[in-house]
Amino acid sequence: MAKSQRKIGMVLSYGGNLLLVAVNIFLTPFLIKSLGDAEYGVYQMMASFAGYLMLMNFGTGTVMTRYVSLYLGKKDKKGERNFIAMCLIITAGLALIIAILAGVLYIFIDDIYASSLSASQIEKAKLLYLIIVINLIVTLVGQAFQGIVNAYEKFAFNHLWNIGKILTKAALLIILFQFRADSVIIVLVDLFLSVAFTVLYMFYAFVRLQATPKLYKFDREIFTSSAVFSLAMMLQAVVNQVNTRVDTTILGIMVSPESVTQYSVAMQIFSVFTSLSTAAVAIYLPKFTKMVASGHSSGEEITREMIAPSRVQTLVSGAILFGFLVCGRDFIRMWMGEGYESAFTIAVIIMIPMFLVYTIAVAESVLDALQKRLVRSVVLTCVAAANIIISVVLVHFFGEIGAPVGTAIATVVGPLIIMNIYYSKVIGIKMFKLFSGVFKGILPSLILSTAVAMPAVVYIPVSTLGLFIKGGIFVVALVVSLMIFGLNKEEKSLVLKPFRRRKTSVNE
Repeated sequence: MAKSQRKIGMVLSYGGNLLLVAVNIFLTPFLIKSLGDAEYGVYQMMASFAGYLMLMNFGTGTVMTRYVSLYLGKKDKKGERNFIAMCLIITAGLALIIAILAGVLYIFIDDIYASSLSASQIEKAKLLYLIIVINLIVTLVGQAFQGIVNAYEKFAFNHLWNIGKILTKAALLIILFQFRADSVIIVLVDLFLSVAFTVLYMFYAFVRLQATPKLYKFDREIFTSSAVFSLAMMLQAVVNQVNTRVDTTILGIMVSPESVTQYSVAMQIFSVFTSLSTAAVAIYLPKFTKMVASGHSSGEEITREMIAPSRVQTLVSGAILFGFLVCGRDFIRMWMGEGYESAFTIAVIIMIPMFLVYTIAVAESVLDALQKRLVRSVVLTCVAAANIIISVVLVHFFGEIGAPVGTAIATVVGPLIIMNIYYSKVIGIKMFKLFSGVFKGILPSLILSTAVAMPAVVYIPVSTLGLFIKGGIFVVALVVSLMIFGLNKEEKSLVLKPFRRRKTSVNE
């Protein structure tokens, strides 16, 4: 049952992320056109300003998933109920801290934005900020209950709701904007959906799963253990914020606003690559946690269990990367128009090393299960600091291209070299066996498909028509090569299963 839920969850996770990308591609220009650049800019400024407060959530959802999964693995219902009660109390405390910090920041909005916003815009900004903060607090509580649902591996419920949330938000905004285009409507819709999300997950956890909280005692040992885990999650969130903003900050100071625009376009592409490449990582946290609880956590066992999900991630991230190598220039021309050629080069430089990281991104779930996330967070913190220094030096000598090169170097040294050594030496993962099992058939298929499409890349000019021709050749070549030698027997069976069912039903 759990294995089936993971498969369904993985499919729905990728489907939901693809849907989100498609909706955002359509919805973003619709909102900008409806609101105008100025008001949309105010909305984005407040979303970004308030967004830093979510660094204070300390990974509540992941913490809940990890520890509830641990108690489920031990079949300790009393411990489970006690931890849920403890976690909800801590979540309430974090919500109060966020509310206090938000109130302090609210006082300074006038001073912070006095030089860039008019008086009326500041009043609108304050209203947006208050609603966004309320939404963040509601979301924090909702994530705790989502963590319970994930621990029980009810992934179909989780991802179907997320898909419904994406579609509902798009539909409500389009309908409501017909009556009045106002940025306040966006944040109110988000708040409404967050409240619905929290109530629904609370009902499902308490009523359907019978995962009700009851505080028997405040377990100091578990609190200390979860606090270290939470600290690691917060530290990584801070690092992620730094890594996504450091290059644009450096380019803005040392080069020009135009270079920042080029880099921002590249990062939009990279964000799609990241969201799709890591969509299914969290699905495997309950599984690995239960392995740890039952004593089946040797390096050999973990390596074996990592291969199958890592092959899926490699296929998804590889298809995006190699497909972008083939069609990227045409896609950027069609999407953004002329003048964004550098964005292609920047995106490729960052995506190539991250592809190697994402092939075994499920290792993050292993770290969470073993409660060793803090090690990775410390490594990434050091890498983020090194990234700033390297990027400043390279930008000084090579201009805008130095920023992504610096990020790529930091990625190779930290997440690739240092972490892979840690996985091997400390956790005992058989890295050669893992990578050979993951890449077998898939990497050759990706390389061959790219080679087949290369003549079209060379001889067909960059254009919208070229995008479809090159993309079509790449996709056909990839599908054929995967079915001939890329996929193993089990993977081919999963791919062909729906077609066999349909053939059987037709014959009947």
